[in-house]
Amino acid sequence: MSLRARIVDGVPLLGLILKIPSHSVVELAGHLGFDFVLLDTEHASAETVEVEHHIRAGDAAGIPVLVRVAGNEPASALHALDAGAAGIVVPHVSSVAEAEAAVSAAHYPPLGTRSLAVSTRAGLHGTSGLEQHLAKAARDTVVVVQAEDRHSVENCAAIATTEGVDAVWIGSTDLSLSLGVPGDFAHVDYLSAVDRIAEAVGSAPRCSLFGLVDHPGKIEEWRTRGASVLLFNYNTVVVNGLRDIVDQARKQ
Repeated sequence: MSLRARIVDGVPLLGLILKIPSHSVVELAGHLGFDFVLLDTEHASAETVEVEHHIRAGDAAGIPVLVRVAGNEPASALHALDAGAAGIVVPHVSSVAEAEAAVSAAHYPPLGTRSLAVSTRAGLHGTSGLEQHLAKAARDTVVVVQAEDRHSVENCAAIATTEGVDAVWIGSTDLSLSLGVPGDFAHVDYLSAVDRIAEAVGSAPRCSLFGLVDHPGKIEEWRTRGASVLLFNYNTVVVNGLRDIVDQARKQ
């Protein structure tokens, strides 16, 4: 069962966000039992060749890799997908038009406008048949859009039902910033916005909610909101773990 099929069917999944370039961490995530890695190229440095190597590491460990692209430009999506990514995550999608643009960049015609070449890694370097490549791309390419400003809250219901949008990820930090309460994740305006997005996604057919879990204590909160996909940030996990070690060691 492909990652996309599991996402749209609402299967509970665990994803690891990776910002620090490390092929080994991608492999480690697969060995630990994560369902996918989300490679961040929006807030982290990553060149096309490095992206490809991370996806190759995922293939070696049997774990698919999604790529968060830097923006809603077709070239960014094309490079990630041609490198063999299972799909893309598009930040700052605030309208139906922007959601449709994300889908268009990710898919070949007739659904989208992605440029075609089977000589890419996704096309098995030219060894994949054209029909086989097109069918797999249409069936398995994941498109996740991020709702992370006040306009995305207003348009969340229409965004979640846009054809080809498989999931919505709430961008917590930017959402709080847009609402005028940066970093205040307990503020009533922020919580109201999150609930509104979660309800809209929950009502949309075959569209799942991604939730970012800062620590395991937040798992139940996101599950209650209806998030079938939980994301854990590798940076946060490492920083928190190392901080605890230093704090404990300094006390002894």
